[in-house]
Amino acid sequence: MTSRTKKRIVLPSRPEPPSIEQILEDVRGSAASDPVFTCDFNDDHMLYTPDMSEREKQYMQSCSYAEMNSKLKEYQVQLKVKCDSLRCAGKKLEGVIEELKISAM
Repeated sequence: MTSRTKKRIVLPSRPEPPSIEQILEDVRGSAASDPVFTCDFNDDHMLYTPDMSEREKQYMQSCSYAEMNSKLKEYQVQLKVKCDSLRCAGKKLEGVIEELKISAM
C-alpha cells in the first residue's frame, strides 16, 4: 500500500463533559481510600497563607478533620487488635505461672 491509498481514520467525537449532578454522584459514591480524594497534610501547599480566603481556610480545615478522623478510626482498630493480643498473652502467662507453681511444689 502506498500512502496515497491509505484511508484516513475518522476519530469519534469528543464526549460531553459530565454534569454537576454526575460529578457529585461520583464523589459521594467514592471510597474514603480513593487516592484522588486523599489529602497529604505533610506538603507545604496545605499550610495556611495570609492571602487565603475564609472559604479556602475552612476547606483546608475540613480536609484536615476528615483525614484525622480517618486516621483515628484506623488507630482504634489497631489498638483493639493489640489489646486482644495482650489479653491473650496475659492468659498464656498466667497459665505458665500456674504450671511453675505446681511444678515447684
